[in-house]
Amino acid sequence: MSRLLLAALLLISLPLRAEVEAGLWYDRYRNGHGLDLHRAGPLLFGTFYTFTGTGASEWLWLQSEDLDAPSSALTRFRQAPGGVAGSPAGQISLTPTSSCADGLPREGAPSLLRMDFNIGNYAASWCLEPLLPPDRPAMDVLSGVWYAADDSGWGIATHAFRGANGVTTQFRLLYAYDGDGNPRWSFAIDNGDALTQQQTWYLAFVECTGCPISPPLTHAIGTSTLTLTEPLATADGLRNRIDVSVQFESSAPFQRERTLSLLSDPLRVRAGAATREGPVAGAILADGIEVFRNIPYAQPPTGALRWRAPQTPAPRSELRSAQSFGLACPQRNLAQENQSEDCLQLNVWRPPAPGPHPVMVWIHGGGFIEGSAVQQYEGRTLYDGAVLAARNTVFVSLNYRLGALGFMAQRDLLGESPDQPQSGNYGLLDQIAALQWVHDNIAAFGGDPDRVTLFGESAGGISTCALLAAPAARGLFHRAIIQSGICDWQLRTLEQGLQQGDLTVTAVGCEAAADRASCLRGLAASDLVFGEAWGPLQDGFVLTQSPGRALAEGTAAQLPLLIGVTDDESSSLVPSAQQPTTATEYQTTVQTLFPTISAQVLQQYPLANYPSPERAWLDLLDDRWFTCTARRAAADHAANGNAVYHYVLSEILPDMPTLESFHGLDVLLLFAARNDPGGSEFRAGERLRGAWVDFAYGREPGLNERLLWPPYQVGSRQSLEINGGNSNIIDDYHGAACQFWAQFGTP
Repeated sequence: MSRLLLAALLLISLPLRAEVEAGLWYDRYRNGHGLDLHRAGPLLFGTFYTFTGTGASEWLWLQSEDLDAPSSALTRFRQAPGGVAGSPAGQISLTPTSSCADGLPREGAPSLLRMDFNIGNYAASWCLEPLLPPDRPAMDVLSGVWYAADDSGWGIATHAFRGANGVTTQFRLLYAYDGDGNPRWSFAIDNGDALTQQQTWYLAFVECTGCPISPPLTHAIGTSTLTLTEPLATADGLRNRIDVSVQFESSAPFQRERTLSLLSDPLRVRAGAATREGPVAGAILADGIEVFRNIPYAQPPTGALRWRAPQTPAPRSELRSAQSFGLACPQRNLAQENQSEDCLQLNVWRPPAPGPHPVMVWIHGGGFIEGSAVQQYEGRTLYDGAVLAARNTVFVSLNYRLGALGFMAQRDLLGESPDQPQSGNYGLLDQIAALQWVHDNIAAFGGDPDRVTLFGESAGGISTCALLAAPAARGLFHRAIIQSGICDWQLRTLEQGLQQGDLTVTAVGCEAAADRASCLRGLAASDLVFGEAWGPLQDGFVLTQSPGRALAEGTAAQLPLLIGVTDDESSSLVPSAQQPTTATEYQTTVQTLFPTISAQVLQQYPLANYPSPERAWLDLLDDRWFTCTARRAAADHAANGNAVYHYVLSEILPDMPTLESFHGLDVLLLFAARNDPGGSEFRAGERLRGAWVDFAYGREPGLNERLLWPPYQVGSRQSLEINGGNSNIIDDYHGAACQFWAQFGTP
């Protein structure tokens, strides 16, 4: 096709909205002829496929500014030894209309288009209607005009539709040349969702362009093998290619074996999206939001890929159904049928509007040993992205490897592969791979790959802070939200991780094996699920320094940060049986945990200031585990010139008053996870969602909710208290307590 001419016209800026639909058009009273229209930026282009006066098939090129009623010259291209050249053949104009001037009935036509044209001395006005039914399958994301960038002047147009039996059908047009260089077209029809298909090409014969209606004659003229996988893989010969051989009448055959690129714009298809590995078919929710579930972002980490960095998934052979959630990664306290080592998948929710929209990528919590993107709560998906997609963001949730499978360092794995020359941190590498997948694919879902907000709670917040410090994650996200997550200053070292790995090897019976790595990889996943603590390591490869230090020294990613805590984090984390109930128990507990500084701790948290020993103990733990680390991270990141916002969530659920504002409450509010939330709970959730989406859009968080939220600065340290009532500004939240802990090396 005329790529250079097309590229030149793409520079034109056009304010008008087009009304002519792209697709195949035909006049039901003119057999065999048609109009094949496509879009590329501000252009409407395509072909008028028709017949010469002798009945030979012929195609004429048209392209126009994408106006309400476009008009164009008709160009006849011819192929010669020196290349392809075009010459004027006539004129064409297209006008959307509500009725046909010829007065002939066209029952059931969804729309009408008047086509006025002349070819040489022949002039006519035809009334066209869409040829294909409006129900477009997910495979339609591969529809459009495909051409060979290194061999322009010919191409293939493909159109997918759903047949009466529900099967995907693809109508294809080959625009090529006969042995004399004349432009000729033929057609093929394929069925099914395979990405590689064999075609039989047919040539139609109609006596002439203006002849009366008569059944067109067809006969086979050749075959091809066509692979179409992903519209944006412009230079990948494995994903998009054709091997075609057709012969028009007695002339020399037209033969090509080429890599193909998409000339037209990729199509937005309801419940369909094109990924690098192939198209996926999602589901449409009641509010028009679309969800795509269980999309692999890496190969299954099984067999030889266990304890390896995630590997890019291979192109698929057919459309993937993305209508059902996948399984969680192996963990305790979850039925075996709900988990699998083949778990590296993500889920995407997109709004009805085309975008591009900001992208919000969620990392779940669970202490790095449990949880998943498909976790259930009160009978429904806990991390339901529809509530954020409803605010015009594209939401992504992901699984990552947990426990020993995700974070064990093992001596026999050191230096095994260049994608993780150390050992451990496989779960973090999974998260980075998912972010890379988002970067490469999210535009097909209406997302903007240059506006990605990474956020998570608890272990998801810890992961978010770790990825701020991870060199391999640099540039894959542009804003971060850390909910109740620690920016650790004292990560375990690689050697400490290897020592834990040694204990694991012994525990599972592989210590004496001649090949310990093979022994470990031969175990069932259920044999490797332990209740002990696992998590990120400072391994010198994925993490070269602790996240807290990276924020303080300015070596972390320099980008806007929203960070905060709930007001009573520890109330849901410390079992009631482990909470002191008397003054003596409180004193003994403090002395046991802080043997060298217990007197100072008891002075900082005197029982006289609290209604009970339990509350004093939980307040102490809140500060040491969560509040002070978040305060330090916010101040350090702000000191390096970054926009930082800090919050404290203080909502209390009426049916859980003793837990107060507990760890994880923000998740329930943010995702509207509870059935029939009360007024204050609902308002608090709306404020969280509004502020988080504002932040993802690059606005001041809380702007749409009219929350006055000042940036966090080292000098003022102002935080926003968020609840369903009055949200207030807090000056230096728990500042005195954090200064106390800082003297003992706790941020």
